[in-house]
Amino acid sequence: MNTIQLLKKASQVIDELARIGQSTPAELAKVVSEPRPTVYRIVAALEQENLVRSSGDGKLELGTAILKLGDAAADALVDRTELREQLRWIRGQLGMSPYFCVLRENGAVCLDQIQGADVDLHDLAPGRTLPLHAGAASQALLAFGAPEFRESVLASGPYPGIASRAPLTGEQLRERVEQTARRGWSVEDSEVIEGIASIAVPVLRRDGSLLGALSVAGLRATVLGQEDAARKVLDTAARAIAASMSQDNPNEGKEAARLDPPDGSERDSPRAPAVIAKASALISALAEERIATSTRLTEMLEEPASSIYRMLATLAEAGWVEQIGHRGAYRVGSKMIALSGDLTRRLDIRRAADPILREIHAATGETTFLCIRRGTRAVCIERIDGIRVNSRVLKLGESLPLHVGAAPRALLAFEDRASWDEYTAIVASSGEPWRDVRSRSEFYSGLEHIRDQGFVVSDNNVTPGIAAIGAPIFDHRGEVAASLSISGLREGILNRPEGEDPIVDLLLRGTRALSDYLGAPQAASKKDADVSQVIA
Repeated sequence: MNTIQLLKKASQVIDELARIGQSTPAELAKVVSEPRPTVYRIVAALEQENLVRSSGDGKLELGTAILKLGDAAADALVDRTELREQLRWIRGQLGMSPYFCVLRENGAVCLDQIQGADVDLHDLAPGRTLPLHAGAASQALLAFGAPEFRESVLASGPYPGIASRAPLTGEQLRERVEQTARRGWSVEDSEVIEGIASIAVPVLRRDGSLLGALSVAGLRATVLGQEDAARKVLDTAARAIAASMSQDNPNEGKEAARLDPPDGSERDSPRAPAVIAKASALISALAEERIATSTRLTEMLEEPASSIYRMLATLAEAGWVEQIGHRGAYRVGSKMIALSGDLTRRLDIRRAADPILREIHAATGETTFLCIRRGTRAVCIERIDGIRVNSRVLKLGESLPLHVGAAPRALLAFEDRASWDEYTAIVASSGEPWRDVRSRSEFYSGLEHIRDQGFVVSDNNVTPGIAAIGAPIFDHRGEVAASLSISGLREGILNRPEGEDPIVDLLLRGTRALSDYLGAPQAASKKDADVSQVIA
């Protein structure tokens, strides 16, 4: 098998894992029609690049490098920092779920979304692909996208019925697209999700070409009747997003930097085909550069131009990279956004946390918790009761405000300052008691101390005689995704017997392992300082 064929087989392995979630090498060998030894070599190379990983029981799943490539693909399309700020602003103005989509041949791909105040819309999560014939975002994209593509979609009917009001014929869809083009925005009701309505506006570059569609969605009673207000908010945000985008390659003229193999890499190992490692380096270069020409990639990787061209052609065929226009520069392919979304939906923090919670419980006998944020509260999604005492606070499924206790404060403290401001404004207007906090500045100072320390100590703050320690769990973007905590009688939590591991060490080992499971950057998942003496 030549190197390009090997690379194609590797992409088939990734596609199969994305399709079914987990598989054994033997099962993958059947799918890609190759002998087991060949597939074992491919899998070893993909594992080395963290494109796949072991999920236990001899099975494989997508690796967390896919998550980073998904973000890189989004970064190549839009300024995600500005996009996230605008999505947060839209939610603050309207309370609905804002999201941003780009047009692709197979549908409208969601790059980012923030859940609104009324419902969680999982079908609009990042990486999800909406059908081109239904939904406000798709209609806005078709109305302001390339006419040739629009006509091909209109000619492809009849369409499958998704929800009760989805258009089923090309004539019905044309009428809605033409109406969107005339008024400059779109609105739909129960086309994608029954009982959910959405509004969308196009986001246009400075040259008038289509960048994407900015939308809000929510319960139909919330959205319908608010079209004018929503459109004005969306238009303002769309202009801000468009203004943040450069028309030029931001890396043009920069000196090309050599990309060295990762530590521990064995690119010439017989168990790790070199072409997969080189292809991974090429995609990493694109992720770093955002947009790059084949010439620049040749300089960065110090590979022959012919090899770079062959790899680019193969990766483009697989959808891993995209060429911008005819003979243009390259970027990470938007397929990676979909693969990242597939992996994100399959990551199960509860399943991953179970053995860690049990290990901590076996070592301490104390109550262990796993919490996630929902709105302004921390919800316990997994718990193992203590042996000596069993706190009645934060039972499975119950919640606490984010400023109360160890696990909740671990969730809030490691978010950004804008999230602190948003939370304090909501709590101040809700009448939620602040307990021992006398001022906002004192509250912020406490959160900053938690960030500096890396964990939270709650001593008699919730239940008299009970102490708890909590720490954050980070995702692949370095953002807090969950928190882990240990609770019990304060003497057992704060004063461990000599010779036993400090509670905080056990806790931080657990949060590091779970952060690694979610693909967190090392800087986020590991604290350099020795914290074991802080509460010894």
